[in-house]
Amino acid sequence: MQNVITILLIALLSVTLSADLLKVNMGAGIWQHTTSGSITSTLNQTLYFKDKLSTHESTQNGYIYINIKHTVPIIPNVRFEYVNLSTSSTNTELGAKSRFIPMNLSVTTNTVNSSLEIKQYDAILFYSPLEYEVLTIDVGLDMKYLLTDYELDSIASSSEQSVIPLVYVRGRVEIPKIDIGIETDVKYITDGSSMVYDLSLKVNYTMTFIPVVHPGIELGYRVEQFTSKGDESTLIGPILSSKTDSDIGFSGFYGGLTVSF
Repeated sequence: MQNVITILLIALLSVTLSADLLKVNMGAGIWQHTTSGSITSTLNQTLYFKDKLSTHESTQNGYIYINIKHTVPIIPNVRFEYVNLSTSSTNTELGAKSRFIPMNLSVTTNTVNSSLEIKQYDAILFYSPLEYEVLTIDVGLDMKYLLTDYELDSIASSSEQSVIPLVYVRGRVEIPKIDIGIETDVKYITDGSSMVYDLSLKVNYTMTFIPVVHPGIELGYRVEQFTSKGDESTLIGPILSSKTDSDIGFSGFYGGLTVSF
């Protein structure tokens, strides 16, 4: 997180020195989300567990982003995003696929503790084919880098790094004279067996009457879905491990502060 803040401070200095060449918008806030879906894994071909993520409680996690546009033709604009998603649960189903459970694996209860953390970094290259005073459309490619850590008591654990390419589309409408904007963005990919999408819709108010640096506030709703069929995926790959099927969803309201130049 400190590295991200350092990057934002460097970007702020750069914008101050070259305000005529760059247009920057950045923000930070809290996403209060609930977790849904399940994680299913097979151990030794005989025992499987299914972690019901719908029992996870609502969690608050921080997010941060920076959107940089420039006036140089051909070269794409850039956007960086970061959010650290974490959740935990105490309701997990265990079951045997056959009558024979490995002798070295002791299962005495159907309720165990689990924890899941997904750190995600988005690096987006995009163009703005439509950019007017009241309407902006951005299209590009998002490379979503995931660091996932999952633990199910002493039964199973996994740590995985994944890079997922997604199509990126963003639309923004400015309401004239009142400094209010409505914005939505979509990140999406599927390879038939797996799917990842990241959707958000927000309203923000920007204080353009303040010269040079324009602070603002934003309120929105965000939905993320990670569906991965273990090692069957071609473009997405395993999000938790090659032996794990993931059907993980995060959704909820978020709000924060913004600044633009």
